[in-house]
Amino acid sequence: MADWFYGVNRGKGVRPQDVTVGTSTGSTDVELRVAQGVSLTKKDVVLILETLENFILSNGVGTTTGPGVDLPPN
Repeated sequence: MADWFYGVNRGKGVRPQDVTVGTSTGSTDVELRVAQGVSLTKKDVVLILETLENFILSNGVGTTTGPGVDLPPN
C-alpha cells in the first residue's frame, strides 16, 4: 500500500483546502507521511500530531545545526 502524504507550504493558508494530499506532494515547507497498512485510526494520528506539536513548542524545529534547535516563536 502507498503511504499518504499531507503537505502545506508556508504562506499558503491555514484552511483545510490549503493542504495537499496524495501519494506525494510538492510541498517544500512541511510534509507529513502517514503509513498505510498499520491500522492507524484518525484518533491515533491526531494524538501523534498533538505530540509533535508539543515537542516543537518545547524544543523548536530542526535546522541545519540539528533537530530540536530552538527557533524564535514568530
